[in-house]
Amino acid sequence: MARKPKTTPLEGAPAKGPSSPQRVAKGRGAPQTLAAVSDDLAGPSAAPLAPVVDLPAPRALRAFELLAAQPISLVGMTPAERNAVVVTAVADDAGREHVVSRFGDRVWDLATEVEAKNRKGADLKIVWPDDVPQALVDDAKAALYCALRRGRHGRKWSGSMVVSAGIRGLRALRDLTQLGLTNFGQLRALHLSDYIADLRHKVKPQTAVMRLQIVDLVWSFYTDVLHPLPEHPWAGLAIGDACGRDQGDGGAAGRTGKTPVIPRSVQRTLFAYCEARLDEADVLFRSRDAGETGPSNRSLTAIRDAVLYLLQITSGMRNSESTGVTNNCWRTEVRNGVTYNWVRTREIKTTGGTEVDFLVPPEALRALEVLQRYAQPLQVRLADEARWLEGLLATGPDASGQLGNGMSVAETVQRLNHVRVIGGYLVLGVSTGASDHLGTGSRVEVLSVAACGLQMKQLAKAAGTDWVLGNHQCRRTFAYNVANSRLGRMGLVFLKWQLKHASMSWTQLYAANPYQDHTLYREFEEEMFEARLHLLEGWASSDAPLSGGAGKKIMQTRARAARDLEQLLRQTAEAVELRSTGHAWCISGTRGCHGQGVYDPSMCGGCSQAIIDKEQAPAWRMIHLDNLRLAAITDCGPAVTDKAWRAVARSTQVLQDLGVLVPTSEQGQAYSAALDSV
Repeated sequence: MARKPKTTPLEGAPAKGPSSPQRVAKGRGAPQTLAAVSDDLAGPSAAPLAPVVDLPAPRALRAFELLAAQPISLVGMTPAERNAVVVTAVADDAGREHVVSRFGDRVWDLATEVEAKNRKGADLKIVWPDDVPQALVDDAKAALYCALRRGRHGRKWSGSMVVSAGIRGLRALRDLTQLGLTNFGQLRALHLSDYIADLRHKVKPQTAVMRLQIVDLVWSFYTDVLHPLPEHPWAGLAIGDACGRDQGDGGAAGRTGKTPVIPRSVQRTLFAYCEARLDEADVLFRSRDAGETGPSNRSLTAIRDAVLYLLQITSGMRNSESTGVTNNCWRTEVRNGVTYNWVRTREIKTTGGTEVDFLVPPEALRALEVLQRYAQPLQVRLADEARWLEGLLATGPDASGQLGNGMSVAETVQRLNHVRVIGGYLVLGVSTGASDHLGTGSRVEVLSVAACGLQMKQLAKAAGTDWVLGNHQCRRTFAYNVANSRLGRMGLVFLKWQLKHASMSWTQLYAANPYQDHTLYREFEEEMFEARLHLLEGWASSDAPLSGGAGKKIMQTRARAARDLEQLLRQTAEAVELRSTGHAWCISGTRGCHGQGVYDPSMCGGCSQAIIDKEQAPAWRMIHLDNLRLAAITDCGPAVTDKAWRAVARSTQVLQDLGVLVPTSEQGQAYSAALDSV
């Protein structure tokens, strides 16, 4: 008896649990019809919160029964049997399964194996070369097939990993051919050692790893290939070590981010530009809805790009997650008097499609509403294309096996499934790679990661900055801003809207919503570690003046030279908690004043848990002037006067410790007079 195929919410009928996208926003209406959409477009403030097109429910993207029947091992199979093995397949509405790619095909189309939709179709195909010996190609195919079906150590590779290893590995296959090799059985570790030495002069170590991963797979699946490697390809090392990827890496604590943080001045410029685009969106949408402007007009796509930047910079989403936002994927809830704004999308990289929630500022919800209105005509076009494809499949193929659109039945079913899935997506654009029912040589697609990268660069240029903006810079900058804001430095972007969340621990945020992207929180921790380490390195300098009880202890420790100062600082950065009051760094944990030093700065001057460095000297000059002004008041009683002079003594000591000139009484009087005159 045939098993019923399992489906995911995106692959089958909408799920009925709380994780279903259709149930994210409570109290929202049912999907609108096209007529309702037209009414919304004609309305005075068209910004619907319900789905804008009545698309059929997404169908299964893969033929589960057919794929489940395929072998997970190729051991003992003849070449003919191998060539007949199905690599990818799709299923239509009636449950009929259609082969997309077989082992022996020259082109492997792995689009059905990739969850992320921000990839161009051409980037999901492996075109096997005809200028490489067939034995090398066959064993490379076998290794990738085994990685896809069972993986190493029992963990299957994702379709994205297989595509990446296959496409990058083609260069390695051609290079091995240039060495005169006709199969992997002739490959020796010495060949690879020389090859890697040459590569390291041309590409980064990680690029070399990706290019040679196909060889590593052939070694791992030696029983499934026809010509196994005769010896370990990396002379007993891991591939990363052989390519130099991990050199100088002291583990998680020793890594540093290579993606640049967007400078604050650039962030200000970009935010001002993006907010201006949102402000003019309503006028442009009315022009588009009146037929005066096409849906692909540059002014309209600039709105889409502005929302994409704002979403990525204020949420920390990867590009695959931000381009995966759909109709009504956001919601607001209040817990214990705190308002939380959540955006739900699918986390692809580490979980392969698990729904997660991202905490965002309220302005991000406004941006998403604008983006949903931008996507309406494109979603309508996708709905029309879906009906056109359904009609072609109902008509059936001609004598040559092709449908009226020039595609095979399998290709048409694959496109129809794809259109149904992305029918509710918001980050859409018009691609000229192929044609849809309009016959104009274009069709609607989710913006690819490469296209998003190009649009980010154009956005930065249009904003008037020469910063080369990239997608992942937004995620890195988000983590950096949150980490540094939690340490007390001025956060420019995220926390100017949402400072109330800065003091919450990660545990509290997890408790507020369990559907969180754990990898993003790990990036927060890494950024916080780097910020602490940077501070400690400055304090460890022999000429850095420090004040406060803990600061003086640090100065005392400098008298004894550490055996490994770098390792000591890293261990300290991992163990210590640093919080800023704006005028001192506090290491008290749950001890000490319990935050009173925020309101009475003089308490930090003599506190054993305080560290005050020279960057905080300007704050202490102002504190000293305020103390002098308070001490000059004589009609509040002796207790107030005595406390003010004690505060003056503490601020005087701090400024002297830092080597800063102490303001005089005359300067204090001038300061008081200036304030009184305001």
